Amino acid sequence: MIFSARRVFAVVAFCFLVSGMAGLVYQTVWARYLALFLGHTSYAVVAVLVAFMGGLALGNAWFGIRADRSEKPLALYGWLEIGIGVYALLFPAYYTFCHDSFIALARKWHPGSDGLLALKFAFSFLTILLPTFLMGATFPVLTKFVTRALSELREKVAALYCINSGGAVLGCLVTDFWWIPAIGLEMTVYAGAAMNLAVGLVALFVSRKIREGSASEAAVFVRPLAARNESAGNREEEQTREAAVPLPLPGRDRASQAEETFSDAELRVAIAAIGFSGFVAMLYEVAWTRLLALALGSSTHAFSLMLVTFITGIAAGAWIVYAWKNLRRTFEAFAWAEIALAGTLFVSMFFYEYLPYWFMKLASVVVRDESTYLIYHGLQALICFSVMFIPTVCLGMTLPLASRIATAELARTGRSVGKVFAVNTLGTVLGAVVTGLWLMPAAGLARTLAVGIAVNALIGAAMLARGQLTVGRALLAPLLGAGFVWFAGLMFDQTWQQTFSLGLWRNRQTPPDLATFRRMVKNETLTFHRDGAGSTVTVITRGENGKEQIGLKVNGKADAGTSLDMTTQLLSGHIPMLLRPHSTNVLVIGLGSGMTASAIARHPGVQHLDLVEISSDVVEAARQFRNYNDDLHNNPRVRFVIEDAKSFLKIADERYDLIVSEPSNPWMAGVAGVFSREYYESCRDRLKPDGFMAQWVQIYETNDEALNTVLATFGSVFPHFSIWHPAVSDLVLVGSTQPHQIDVEAFERQFYHPAVRSDLERIQITRLPVLLAREIVSASNGVFVPPAEVSLHSDFFPTLEYSAQKAFFVGRSTLSWRQFDETFWTRPSTLLGQYLRTHPLTESDYKALGRFYMEYRLPEPDLFRSLLVRWQREMPDATLPMEMMAQASEAVLTAELEALRVAPMRDRLLRRAEAENDPEPLRMYASYLMQTYRAHRSVFHLPPSEELKALLERLIETNPANQRVYKLHLAELAWDAGDDATFARLSEIAFDPDTAKWGPVGFSIDPQAPRIVLARMVENLWRIGKFHEAWLLCQEAKQNRYTGTYPLLDMVCRKAEAYSAAMR
Repeated sequence: MIFSARRVFAVVAFCFLVSGMAGLVYQTVWARYLALFLGHTSYAVVAVLVAFMGGLALGNAWFGIRADRSEKPLALYGWLEIGIGVYALLFPAYYTFCHDSFIALARKWHPGSDGLLALKFAFSFLTILLPTFLMGATFPVLTKFVTRALSELREKVAALYCINSGGAVLGCLVTDFWWIPAIGLEMTVYAGAAMNLAVGLVALFVSRKIREGSASEAAVFVRPLAARNESAGNREEEQTREAAVPLPLPGRDRASQAEETFSDAELRVAIAAIGFSGFVAMLYEVAWTRLLALALGSSTHAFSLMLVTFITGIAAGAWIVYAWKNLRRTFEAFAWAEIALAGTLFVSMFFYEYLPYWFMKLASVVVRDESTYLIYHGLQALICFSVMFIPTVCLGMTLPLASRIATAELARTGRSVGKVFAVNTLGTVLGAVVTGLWLMPAAGLARTLAVGIAVNALIGAAMLARGQLTVGRALLAPLLGAGFVWFAGLMFDQTWQQTFSLGLWRNRQTPPDLATFRRMVKNETLTFHRDGAGSTVTVITRGENGKEQIGLKVNGKADAGTSLDMTTQLLSGHIPMLLRPHSTNVLVIGLGSGMTASAIARHPGVQHLDLVEISSDVVEAARQFRNYNDDLHNNPRVRFVIEDAKSFLKIADERYDLIVSEPSNPWMAGVAGVFSREYYESCRDRLKPDGFMAQWVQIYETNDEALNTVLATFGSVFPHFSIWHPAVSDLVLVGSTQPHQIDVEAFERQFYHPAVRSDLERIQITRLPVLLAREIVSASNGVFVPPAEVSLHSDFFPTLEYSAQKAFFVGRSTLSWRQFDETFWTRPSTLLGQYLRTHPLTESDYKALGRFYMEYRLPEPDLFRSLLVRWQREMPDATLPMEMMAQASEAVLTAELEALRVAPMRDRLLRRAEAENDPEPLRMYASYLMQTYRAHRSVFHLPPSEELKALLERLIETNPANQRVYKLHLAELAWDAGDDATFARLSEIAFDPDTAKWGPVGFSIDPQAPRIVLARMVENLWRIGKFHEAWLLCQEAKQNRYTGTYPLLDMVCRKAEAYSAAMR
């Protein structure tokens, strides 16, 4: 193996590519780690960014000086990489130490206080300053190694910058799209460590083989590793001549590289310009990220694609500098790159308002299926490139150009390059702080971009003038910039606000043309808009059916409103308060419109209500709902805390009777964290021992996998939880750590309290059964709904975050929960089941249930039809149930129609079955009746079954080959009627293996019958406390392959197994 100059550069380049990849792995993963205790507030995010970028800047500056003194820069680079890798290996343990230390110290400050903010900054630096310091050192050290002449500095810096940025692109893609979903955070950190260690070892190996630092280094560059023989003399002489030329870049014509010289004034201008350029680069990244989040959606993958596009443009710009062989005027090239950046961005601003439309047009060609998921992200990337690529190419050109201007002599290469990169990085830090925390909230999105354009134009003009500006021009320049910013706000503010508030990226129907799109934009009436530090918050008012409807949107995603989801907002507060009416100290996480908190405040026993909201802009926006949230902001019992929920829960000392969590959808970036096991554990730690936890869960734009993950994760911490269905598209989970017995009478008394009742009447809940009917799974069954093999969602293994994004793309609603809906049972364990045993429905109850259905299409259509059938039977003279039946759009069951058609022929079928020994027509009639019976039975109604029983008993005689199925049907009827003795007897016969006595064991005419009855058998054994017997029956059901196809049987078996295991 010959270590020629070309080969050494190739190895070094590959190492730096891998190093860049590892760097983005760390940036992504460490930001996630730190957010777990510092939070996701704007200040916390900036604190992490300042620590990361600040460490890079310090490394650039400090090691830039040391690089010039080092005789072995490649070896030094190798040790830096090994140091980073070793730190990464130790990071998970060190993180635990930092996490615990922060929590211990943070409890001395109030949430949201300045002292706590300072502590967050301190721990950001404490956690990641050392590795980022080492990472920042790698560039100037490696530049020193590969640069042997000033004439090639610009190209070498450009090449290394391009290569390192390319690695960063790969790291971002691999981390977000592959490693974190597949192996979790900790293993991803270890993967990064492995890359750094490998790079470090390769660098040390090469350094040793080329005898770096020795007098014979140039000759050894090409000396073979094995002992040379005399016949290789001519080749060695030729290779030694090659080594005399210091590390050329492939394809570079060195003769064309003329030396440039720069004055001290030009050097100072260039250093200042690169600092301002760094400031503007981060300004653009912040602004573009917000702009594209509003146009494309706020998922984690979308943010990764934005970052990938930004870095790709940077790499492309560096490559242009490297490939520009005849570039002789570096200073002017820098200036024109800045002016080109300003010009392209200014032109682009006139087209940004069409981004949502263009994206939806592109996305509409993709079939919404999991197989096209990556294609969809490719289209998102295309929009990102259309916005960011050309400007970022200009940005990418500036650092290599500035590095050459700043370097006056070869001996100071490391120092100069380190200084340039340090100043640029400090500029990015300042840009992140100023833009994110002040400029964006104060000026808005359009004016923020305009500030960046003005600064770029001024940088370019100043550089073209080489700093020789007259006093008049120096004063005129900022005035022109301010005028341009004012003009941009006038031109774009209103249009952008209305356009991006649409949230068009969620729509499945694309506007057919631009004219329709423009009309949609003009129809939006904004009563509140704020481009805040962390999100863009809008309040939209529109008229629907003669009523004013107000909606709150965060980054274009509707999060609260006075329309259909008003039921969920109110019931998320009322349901847990009614279940635990003696609650006095309550915590609500997530403000939204404030209606959930106001519902809780309606309960007279509440003395103190803490409301934690991450966005101060949402708190202000909620004032627009004062007529709906009882003017919550002026309620003396309410305390608003602007803080990340997870951070608040870790440092708070309060113990609460009830915590209500109402986050946005888990596919939104950062939101999945408040569905994690660790989050629920923090909630548990802040609850009193008998406290309740309530969680709002969206069941639209999701799938069974995501819902089961949420249920399983919630149940792993709160194993006793009930599931409520307050609106068509939402569920509410109410759980506790220990079993609880709900006092239905206390529930009823609190329900009819005037303040509570009047609030519920706003959503057509006027009678207690209407509310009780919203409980679909009782607390004894909730934890057993998700399959046992479902993965839990953890902060360190965020499975939900990625499955939810894919589910959003497909865009369907999950219906798996309906298989466990106890309101379809005649003997449920729900509160409504308990209530109806002693409180028969009155005419007022029926009317109230009917009105609620007509308004919200709840309960489910089948259940509503069951209710109407019961109502009609009890009150045959009433016409309202028939009118409601006609208005309900659901079609009548085919089985029901067939039963009605065949009913007049019943006696003839009976005679035919006896005389002609042909039971098939009679069996079909019984089957229609059985299907109709199953469809009509519910907690509200036990359908008449006398005729069905008689037919089944006759079929046992006339069709003995299928008698086991008929006995199972009779057992099912007995269970529904509460006749447990008959149920047990018939069930035992149906499964008796004695074929001589009971006929062949077969259920082909109704394969679900044995599973339905087995589920009830297990449930019956569980209810009477025979847990082991229930478990044995489940094992037998598994052996006979009855499980796995009937979810209800699977659920009760999970319950039986859990209780049996607990007793052993």
